[in-house]
Amino acid sequence: MTETTQLEAKVLLLEHDPAQYQILSDFCLEKGLLALPRSSHNALVTLSQHKDLGGVLLAEDLPCEDGDSLHLARAIHKLRPELPIFLRRTSSRALSVEEQETIRHGWKTGEMASLHTAVEHNIFSLRYPTRLVNGIVELTRQALCAMFPNAQVLSESPYVVHDRIIHGEVSTLIAIESTWCRGYMMLQTEERALRQGLIQGFSYEGIGGDLNFRELNNMLGETTNLIWGAFKNRYIPPQAFTNQQTQVPIVINHEHKYISFGSQDPQLCIRYQLSDPARPGLPPLIVVQRFIFNLHWSPDEFAEFDNNPPEVGPTGELELF
Repeated sequence: MTETTQLEAKVLLLEHDPAQYQILSDFCLEKGLLALPRSSHNALVTLSQHKDLGGVLLAEDLPCEDGDSLHLARAIHKLRPELPIFLRRTSSRALSVEEQETIRHGWKTGEMASLHTAVEHNIFSLRYPTRLVNGIVELTRQALCAMFPNAQVLSESPYVVHDRIIHGEVSTLIAIESTWCRGYMMLQTEERALRQGLIQGFSYEGIGGDLNFRELNNMLGETTNLIWGAFKNRYIPPQAFTNQQTQVPIVINHEHKYISFGSQDPQLCIRYQLSDPARPGLPPLIVVQRFIFNLHWSPDEFAEFDNNPPEVGPTGELELF
């Protein structure tokens, strides 16, 4: 076994009882859950504001204007069916078939061991080796600094997400395959913020001004390719490409900014902030990176690979595709 990182996950906390709220807040701190406390009035609005959630903690007796909390649960599930909903049961009535499909796990007040097991199984079902996470952040920051040499690049704490909502309007997607993983890497950002960052002079001299969307796409695409090349040099041995393997369909709904890779597993998510050191008051450019290991994932195989890495050094070349 290899050392794994206990990553955070954002959860919507819908709890009105003061005693239970404190218990669940402590539970979230213990489990590495970043709780977003809300009421029934602003729960759905919060979904539109946060597109990188890991789950929902909901009290069955939560006061709601329009029906009970199960009505709210159905509304949340309809909008974001990927999010597991954990219902604190306060009644003994049996849930209907529709309600059972909506609720991932029901637990009785006080049964924290049951909630603990359910959260581990549903939110933290994948573990990520510490050396891998640190390595990804390092090589990504190096690539961003190379593409945007005049920007200050900071990385936020990595976390896991179950949401399938895309951040911003500009996204790239590239396949990643090694002996220990198969999946994809995504970069996502807002078109307007990327254009503004280039106008501010984040990148090389002469890149900026009146850029059209194709030029912005190419900029993010080249950044993605640079990260992929560094990832390949560090983590992908030549034998990883010897066999042709099965793929699964990727579903993209542009209207709802939704993408699915055919897997319910959590995704590794890292946000990077690019800011202007000379103008710290300006909003930073946010680049969101996601790793989706939907086809193969084995931390133990990574540990074996990491202990005996291939003798392949960086070539210094930018591979094009």
